Amino acid sequence: MDEARALSRVLGGTDKDVKAYFFALPKAKLKLVLDRYEAAFGADKRQYAEEAFPYWATGRRGMSGLVADRLFQLLPPMMPLADKYRLTESLWNHYGPSSRKVLRIGPDVTADQVAAAFLAHVEGLLVDYRIPEPLEARFAWLSAGDVTVKQQLLNYLVQREREVVAEGVRLQTPVMLEHLAVDAAGQTTRIAHVVKVGKHELEILADRNATGLSLEEPSPKFGRSSGSENNIGCLIALVVVGVILWLIFSGAG
Repeated sequence: MDEARALSRVLGGTDKDVKAYFFALPKAKLKLVLDRYEAAFGADKRQYAEEAFPYWATGRRGMSGLVADRLFQLLPPMMPLADKYRLTESLWNHYGPSSRKVLRIGPDVTADQVAAAFLAHVEGLLVDYRIPEPLEARFAWLSAGDVTVKQQLLNYLVQREREVVAEGVRLQTPVMLEHLAVDAAGQTTRIAHVVKVGKHELEILADRNATGLSLEEPSPKFGRSSGSENNIGCLIALVVVGVILWLIFSGAG
């Protein structure tokens, strides 16, 4: 159990995806891992691993922390960078930075201006962000001591966060601004849309009464779906009128 807990710490607490990767190895690559395992720990250890492998893979038998640590330490030098990206992304979803903000935009702004403002916001988040210990341990494990590989993994995460979130902003902003523009009656004063990537949340709030754009702290209504504030106000007024009429007629009775 001590070895299992130690391994979990090294892998950042997300060792399930590492096991899934290991169990899905093609036969040729699995043989290479076992060959190196035998060279490092002996033929008897290799024989046990070969016999136990199908039971580990199906969950019928648990892999001890000691054996897992020995086997998994052989993986990083043999893993393609694409697989390291995938495993690192999984960890990022567990331990990555989080934020909740509102980007209020007026009818006078363009989609490019909104995307640029958000990119600047995300850039600041990532520059100020300090990688927690579980991420550092996982990067060290995946890079196997290779500083260049570690930098590639870090750059991948930064680029992924920035590009994916910004793309969502670019796609949604024109739709929201167009909706305000074609609403000649002015019934819709605000439209909100929440963009989520990992643990970052941004509410893009298109506000007819706003000018330019501003980044704000979220209100208690953060994450509310798009809607018309005027229509909601009318609904509340109707409810109040109904209550008054009910009191009048019940009192008259």
